[in-house]
Amino acid sequence: MRHDIPANGEPLTSTALGDADEQVLRAEIARLQRENRALTIALAEMERVAERDMLTPLFNRRYFLSALHQRIARTERFGDRIALVYVDVDNLKQINDTHGHGAGDFALIEIAARLAAAMRPCDVLARIGGDEFGILLDHVSQIEAAGKMRRLKAIIEDEPCHYEGQAMQLGAAFGLAMITPGQSAEDLVGRADAAMYRNKRG
Repeated sequence: MRHDIPANGEPLTSTALGDADEQVLRAEIARLQRENRALTIALAEMERVAERDMLTPLFNRRYFLSALHQRIARTERFGDRIALVYVDVDNLKQINDTHGHGAGDFALIEIAARLAAAMRPCDVLARIGGDEFGILLDHVSQIEAAGKMRRLKAIIEDEPCHYEGQAMQLGAAFGLAMITPGQSAEDLVGRADAAMYRNKRG
C-alpha cells in the first residue's frame, strides 16, 4: 500500500496513514530518539575517559598538553599571565619497595587529592607521568605562582598519609616556568622540569 506525501509538506495524519501505521511510525521515532540519546551519552563518556588518568581522577598528559597549547595561544593573543608548575613525587620507589606497589598507588592518589583540593576552578591539574604532575595556574604573576607552589609543597609534606595502618611520609619537588609568547609547549615543560631538578638538588 502506497502513501503519498502531501504537496504542502504537512505531517501525514491518521486519516492518511491509518491508525496502525501512525502508531508504528511514532514507535520508530521514539526508538531512534532513545538510541540517539544513548549514543550521545556513550560518546561523552568516551571523551571523558580519553582525557582522564587511569589511576587518579585527574586529567592525563594528553589533556594537559592540549590545555597548555590553548594557554600559550591566550598568552600570545591577550597577554594573559599563566604559570606552569611541574611536580615530581619523592621516594615513590622507596615507598613501593617498603610497603608494596599498592602503597605507591595509594600515595599518588593521596597526593592527587591534596593538590586537587587546593586548585581554583580555572586551574588545570593533571598526572602527566608515573610520578609526575603538571599544573597550569591562570592569572598569576611569577611571585604569586611561586607562593602557590610553596603552599602546595607544604600541603603534600606537612601530614603523612596512612596505608594499612602504617604512616608514609610524602614529599615532592616543584619547578616553575611562566608561559611566555613564542615558546613551544615542549620548551615550557623542559624549563619547568629543569627548575624542578634544581630545586631537588638544592
